[in-house]
Amino acid sequence: MRVLFAGPPFFGLLYPMVPLAQAFRAAGHDVLVGTCGKAAGHAAHAGLPALDCAPGIGPDALYADMEKRRDRKPPSPGEAGEPPKGKGFSFFSDEMADTMVDLGRQWRPDLVVHTPNGVVGQLVATRLGVPSVLHAVGFGHTGRHVAMMNDALADGYARHGLDGPDPIAAWLDVTPPSMSVAAEPRTRPMRYVPYNGGSSLPHWLFEDRKRPRVAVTLGTVRPVVDGVSPLQWVVDAARATDAEFVLALGGADLTALGPLPENVRPVDWTPLGALLAASDAVVHHGGAGTTLTALDSGLPQIVLGEGADRPANAAAVRTRGCGLVPGADGGPGGLAPDAELIQRLLEDDDLRTAARETAEEMAAMPSPSETAARLVELALTQGRHR
Repeated sequence: MRVLFAGPPFFGLLYPMVPLAQAFRAAGHDVLVGTCGKAAGHAAHAGLPALDCAPGIGPDALYADMEKRRDRKPPSPGEAGEPPKGKGFSFFSDEMADTMVDLGRQWRPDLVVHTPNGVVGQLVATRLGVPSVLHAVGFGHTGRHVAMMNDALADGYARHGLDGPDPIAAWLDVTPPSMSVAAEPRTRPMRYVPYNGGSSLPHWLFEDRKRPRVAVTLGTVRPVVDGVSPLQWVVDAARATDAEFVLALGGADLTALGPLPENVRPVDWTPLGALLAASDAVVHHGGAGTTLTALDSGLPQIVLGEGADRPANAAAVRTRGCGLVPGADGGPGGLAPDAELIQRLLEDDDLRTAARETAEEMAAMPSPSETAARLVELALTQGRHR
């Protein structure tokens, strides 16, 4: 069987699909990833054949520029940073649509898997008459959100003679059962298995620690858009906290943070799952993949939760009782000093218990391998109809 994975060109949205793609390959099925920009190379580094379906564009730079301009003023028509073609921002689905449809005609997949922001996959599946599977990511995506993404891709559907998308054949929900917000037809739970890329790990990660370790990250997009200044309060709190803070910011410019105290260790790109396995708590921006990786780790977390789907992810973590949100629980914008918020993160037994319980829930969910087998049955049952 052939399975096409269609993903938007942002690591936080593409990486969560990698374990399922690898599960299909391990079961002997052919897999191909359609994306664009640097994401094509990162899919290839994961051992997955990939095609750049919008060569010549730099999605990271375009998205960062668009967000920065949006913060200042609405862009003028035709101005750099204006949302790409279509009725809104399609997360580059419109730019990838024509090449990916051609790819589908030539390669003839039996199944297409895509994220909520990667609805180019739903377009391709509709055009080819094969089932599409939505691989949800995080807590901020609903059927209404996917419909909005498809509206932004209206020009792409029209170019290929389609009035709109066929219904999704299955909706994969990777959130813990006690936190699930999925209310979509044909929802299927699947265990979230973190994939954060690979690297040669530093020896200090496995050495005995004499004090707690707090992992700190802003993901891959936010440092490009906002810089690292949202973490200034964490650095300030570190000066009053007997703990080690690891700033995993992928080599971002840290000048804005000023001189770092001795207990703050900046590092280059480090797979988040490996870092959290050697940590006691985590502070992060609230991106979907990062939030789910933190939940899988069983560590208490502080979620900044600003912008895009991050407030929804932060709210889900806080409601479950396994994390704190600055402003709502103290720290920046709240009543308690920043250091007290960090101290609570490290010492609150209720947070740690809820975090451990959530990780145990996730471990009990159907694995990507089990899910791949069931999706093969789905594809064989529904088959081609166009």
